[in-house]
Amino acid sequence: MARMGQTEKVDIGFIGLGSMGSRIVTLLLDAGHHLTLWARRPASLEPFAGRVDVATSPAGVGEASELVGICVWDESGVDEILLGDSGVLAGMQPGGLVAIHSTISPAACRRLHAVAADRGVGLVDAAVSVGSRLPKLLVLVGGEPDVADRCRGAFDSFGDPVAYLGPVGSGQIAKLVNNTLLAGTVGLADDAIALGHDLGLDESALAEALAVGSSGGTWSGLLARRGSATDALPGRTNEWASKDVGLTQKLAAEAGIAPTREVFRLAARGVDVLG
Repeated sequence: MARMGQTEKVDIGFIGLGSMGSRIVTLLLDAGHHLTLWARRPASLEPFAGRVDVATSPAGVGEASELVGICVWDESGVDEILLGDSGVLAGMQPGGLVAIHSTISPAACRRLHAVAADRGVGLVDAAVSVGSRLPKLLVLVGGEPDVADRCRGAFDSFGDPVAYLGPVGSGQIAKLVNNTLLAGTVGLADDAIALGHDLGLDESALAEALAVGSSGGTWSGLLARRGSATDALPGRTNEWASKDVGLTQKLAAEAGIAPTREVFRLAARGVDVLG
């Protein structure tokens, strides 16, 4: 299969219809691609009724698709979707492509890459993050250059920019560093707002002012979702922060990088704040 050009419409499969996965699927459909989906919960498929085909298993998604995107929660979820008799790889023909959009460890991506290669399937990690060019996402890609290039047209449908970082696992490293930095900015912002409070300012008023000032950033949107300084954020905010910062710390430890780096201290506070 040649590179998927920006005007070429291809058969794409997708599994993982959370907030990020649903955004990707919507943008792929808007770009004119044909999609086959599978989900454990029928309710997840309802927003796309009449616009997609629905498979009865992950293997069915693989059989129907030239490229399959996976955006489930963690490594065990990716394994379950990709491997086994009913997994995507069981149905996919040699020459197919898999893109892992889930945030998992670089080592897991390299392991899965080897399994896919044994079946003649190309695999890239293509972690995604909300960036500054909504509705499109930042796409962080790791893989062999020719395999990544073959995915580029599809990625351009939902990504801006699409950044190639290096070999398989590189996109995940970039995503983990990004999320650790984000957690760190939340921790620093919380500390700064507490400083303002100790100096006599109202925390909510100060947070609103800082959000639109030169120090504003993604942290402000996350903290704004708290009803007060003691309220936990809704959704899975603490879960992704805890998972991804933990993965980054483990990755750093395996590389012999000292855990005393300031970003880890701030990120740990950020995880607590988001809890």
